[in-house]
Amino acid sequence: MVAQATPAGYLGAWIAAPEGGRAESLYRAYETRDARFDGRFFVGVKTTGIFCRPVCPARTPLRRNVDFYASAAAAFAAGLRPCLRCRPERAPVLRAVAGGEALVARALAAIDAGDLNDGSVEQLSARIGVTSRHLRRLFETHLNATPVEVAQIRRLLFAKQLIEESALAFTDIAFASGFNSVRRFNAAFRSSYGRAPGALRHGNATGPQLGHAGLSITLPGMALEEFAHLLDFYRARAFAGVEAVNQSSYARLIRLPGGAGSFGVQHVRGALQLSCSLKDLSQLPRVVARVKRMFDLDAPQAAVRAHLTRDKLLAPALRVTTLRVPCAWDAYELAVRAVLGQQVSVKAATTLAGRLVAQFGEPAHINSAAQTVLTHWFPGASVLAHTKPAALQTIGLVRARAETLVALARHIAAEPEWAVRYTGLEAFTEQMTALPGIGPWTAQYVAMRGFADPDAFPAADLGLLRSARSLGIATTPRELERHAERWRPWRAYAAQVLWNFDVKDAA
Repeated sequence: MVAQATPAGYLGAWIAAPEGGRAESLYRAYETRDARFDGRFFVGVKTTGIFCRPVCPARTPLRRNVDFYASAAAAFAAGLRPCLRCRPERAPVLRAVAGGEALVARALAAIDAGDLNDGSVEQLSARIGVTSRHLRRLFETHLNATPVEVAQIRRLLFAKQLIEESALAFTDIAFASGFNSVRRFNAAFRSSYGRAPGALRHGNATGPQLGHAGLSITLPGMALEEFAHLLDFYRARAFAGVEAVNQSSYARLIRLPGGAGSFGVQHVRGALQLSCSLKDLSQLPRVVARVKRMFDLDAPQAAVRAHLTRDKLLAPALRVTTLRVPCAWDAYELAVRAVLGQQVSVKAATTLAGRLVAQFGEPAHINSAAQTVLTHWFPGASVLAHTKPAALQTIGLVRARAETLVALARHIAAEPEWAVRYTGLEAFTEQMTALPGIGPWTAQYVAMRGFADPDAFPAADLGLLRSARSLGIATTPRELERHAERWRPWRAYAAQVLWNFDVKDAA
């Protein structure tokens, strides 16, 4: 009943509204540890001065002793300290697809990646296509905090995680988490926790002293079965030489503004362990944010499942599948992969992708245990933009597909911020389908797997249609698209459910 009584997105304006009964609804969600609300609000306990996630396992305080906050930043602004048990820094970052909530979601993703550590709110707002004044207004409405306040709290919580989970020197932690000086780092901890950063290190951190080789950090957990399912997905589509996927781990080479590096992910005691090799520790927030996106670690699974289960025709597929939508590390790479996969099987597209990397990628000279399999950098957009279609035909592409790939690369090479300036599904689809050889299927697929848009839906996909027919949902793309309206704003998750149900041709 709680989920029916509250809105689907951020709760800032809803919490602040004067109508009675709303706080009681949130208290019921907190009292029952309703996972659908994790990350959507935080609970401040007046008697202890601590704020928690609504799924915190600690004993529930009396209603008169708690207040509710739309974000961790709002709770911090009220003078509360984060709970050391439920760890608010691990709360999922919710995504939305419509209106102001979608803009806030995109801005939060950019903040998590460190965009406000060196940049300004004006730069951030321009990147997502709004004015800085409008962005501040949206943050106040939906999170009861400003973008700068949110960035400061995210910085602090990330630093706390590094203190507890690594043996990095505190100077390294300060810069890795986005603080511009050790003095500000120390002052922030004393102000928020009432103690120096060193008091939070309990002697159980086992990571390296320097983060340039082998820094490890724990990411939110998932079931081993889910992780194995995601590895199966990545293994079938890996770019040979750039990615390496075995039965228990994923690894790849990466290029970032601060230099090259690599990372690996494996399942350890119910959580994902991320191991990074980075030259520039200030890029760590960006790596963590993108890996969380890859493995869909911020997915509000309980809320999505509750929403999709309302469709009785889809329910049978939901009983036999996980609810994670895998995403690519890089949207440009995914766009190339989508073109390679047009009208061919997954296996054939993977073969073409390996040939593309081997012939046009730059050899990588790295000092890594995986150097025998991680051998090449993926060819950049500028490389493919200056490649003649005839040269691409030598890897097995038909001429029309080669021309599409060159046109796509030229489009992306001309837009340096293409991979981060995603302004919504409708605008992106219109932009992509204006390119020769790219139709709605490709555009929707890139939006889903490249930009993690939770509402993207390639309705014409053969695998989706096959599952839809077997479930009695639809028989044509138009019927499926019409039926999918009831799955908004989580159509990408419904698509993944249908693909998992029809494992013959999972896209």
